[in-house]
Amino acid sequence: MTELTSGLLSWFIKHGRKNLPWQSSPPNGYHVWLSEVMLQQTQVKTVIDYFNNFIKKFPDITSLANSSEDDVLAAWAGLGYYSRARNLHKTAQITLSLYGGIFPKTYSEVIALPGIGKSTAGAILSLTFNQPHAILDGNVKRVLARYHRVEGHYSSSGVMNELWRLAELHTPKKQNAEYTQAIMDIGATVCTPRKPTCQSCPILKNCGAFIHNQQDIYPNKKPRKIKPERNIVFLIYKNEKGEIYLKKRPSQGIWGGLWSFAECSENKAEIQEKIVIHNPKAKIVESLAKFKHTFSHYTLWINPIIVSSPGLFDNYYKTNNITLGVPAPVKKIIHSLDLINHH
Repeated sequence: MTELTSGLLSWFIKHGRKNLPWQSSPPNGYHVWLSEVMLQQTQVKTVIDYFNNFIKKFPDITSLANSSEDDVLAAWAGLGYYSRARNLHKTAQITLSLYGGIFPKTYSEVIALPGIGKSTAGAILSLTFNQPHAILDGNVKRVLARYHRVEGHYSSSGVMNELWRLAELHTPKKQNAEYTQAIMDIGATVCTPRKPTCQSCPILKNCGAFIHNQQDIYPNKKPRKIKPERNIVFLIYKNEKGEIYLKKRPSQGIWGGLWSFAECSENKAEIQEKIVIHNPKAKIVESLAKFKHTFSHYTLWINPIIVSSPGLFDNYYKTNNITLGVPAPVKKIIHSLDLINHH
């Protein structure tokens, strides 16, 4: 057992997180899997409410497998990276048909499921079954990069290979579940991205970044790229009842499978053409303030235009009664329309 491992295991007894809603004794494989997928791109404090609401709606793998994709996406709406929700749904269906709704126990079975990569598979098997698998989520990468002063950014395959080698080096054969939770917890609560609280860290005496006072240098930053920008128009069709038109987006691409407004470029001729095709009687009423929505890889500028669309009622919904999964910027617009309707 390495010094890092024994230091973290001792620290975990007193300081590790043991009361998160997906932690139980004995562990529940469904809860562990769900939390690991939710935590892939999202912080614990955000995930807690989503997790609690999700298991209220889908208490087990069977209920998740038998639900519709729309219901799953509605429960996920606002968490982002929606392919995670679609993969959860697919995995639940596979688990029900192949394993009778019980989460599988072997690495080869788990890694074959949609949306589960090497680190997520390791975390599920470690935390549920105490199997000795290494993990490498964002917190673990940061701890190992600082401790060993790993040069380069994670986007390089050479750096990732080195981090996996180190992750496997420190992963113990026994007490694996405790170690896995401990290294995630130390990264989340002590070895934080900014202003780590090194004085309360159990492994500081051998930490390269601490010894050389280089906590700000490790992990190395990704070379900066200017984010590209895109502009789109949302056409918000409203009928005489004040209902708005929403349509389901294709499952591939951004906001896949969610419900959104009709969309086009800012070209005036294209806007007019779209409006007439939707409803020959439709007319532009007003433009709302343009606003920005930021993705990890680009910035989207959204220009919402309200269009009067008399006589149409298919796929039109009351603004105060929408239970479909909608993207965050669509939810924001619906909320503002709802406020307008009530004044």
